[in-house]
Amino acid sequence: MFEIIITKLLYLIYYQLTILYPQLLNVCYNKNQKFMKQNIIIVILSFLFTNIYGQKNELGYKTESHKIYSSDNDEYLLKVTFPRNYDPNKEYKTLYYLDAYWLTEIVLGSYTILDLCDYVENIVFVGVSLHGSEKDWNTQRNMDFTPTPFQNLGLLDKLKEKDEKNKMKITITSGAGNLFNKNSTGGANLFLDFLENDIINFIENKYPNLNKRKGLLGHSLGGLFGFYTLKNRPELFQDLLLISASLSWNSSEIVSEEFFSKLLKSKTDIKLYHSYGTDEVKATVKSNNTLSEMITQKEIKNFNYNFSPIKKANHHSVLSRAIYDGLLYLYRK
Repeated sequence: MFEIIITKLLYLIYYQLTILYPQLLNVCYNKNQKFMKQNIIIVILSFLFTNIYGQKNELGYKTESHKIYSSDNDEYLLKVTFPRNYDPNKEYKTLYYLDAYWLTEIVLGSYTILDLCDYVENIVFVGVSLHGSEKDWNTQRNMDFTPTPFQNLGLLDKLKEKDEKNKMKITITSGAGNLFNKNSTGGANLFLDFLENDIINFIENKYPNLNKRKGLLGHSLGGLFGFYTLKNRPELFQDLLLISASLSWNSSEIVSEEFFSKLLKSKTDIKLYHSYGTDEVKATVKSNNTLSEMITQKEIKNFNYNFSPIKKANHHSVLSRAIYDGLLYLYRK
């Protein structure tokens, strides 16, 4: 009886996935549809087991966790996930993904489906998040991912144009209710130093074979941080997957000609997958479209760019499609 219930539950999950994300229906079409359906179910099961035991799952992927501390003694958790048949004597590309607190399952699940279909290279994933409660994580990401202290999200610029003397006061909070203010934001420069000098150094010293190419995945404020990193240290990451970036931060200050000052001089071979959902707030749509137009107009050497807004997706539903497509664009065999 228990097996029947579990089987029905798994097929229900599979059915819901294919409705919400039709691309799953033909992901392995050219190989074997039966193989595809069975392995999507295996993927679901494997991650259930991974979450329970936190070690090597049924498909052969292994995750190791490490704790690392910032200069302010904030504790971060690094989740290092290795591909199947990982060989420590071989070099691997590495993808650092922000907000691992809640993105781990969807990032690794998307990669697993692509990997089972033999569409992508073997990649090592490094999830990065503050170690603590959801409120702690939200508070820290507000500080870590924002380039400057909070002034606005670019949502009320038209009101200011109409009436500069408007004294209306509006309080803005993050999704978890954390208040955006000047004291809780603006630490991207410090986090970028920590990421490069502490986190990446730790990973590459612990695993010397993980130095082939580095990538960065970020969503929302994490996407803003990704563009901030590309602007200031274009040589640090060669593969970027940036989704629904909060580029309207402080009246879209990052969307300017200054964004390209170092990038145009860079000799680094860079690939960028850039996306958002067309049903997101206008400030996100406008700022991302504007930066995309500026990028395509520039003649940036060794720069491969894919801008793919996802139709009828919002700030969160965009994730499944964008992560899947972004991984395929960056790491296709």
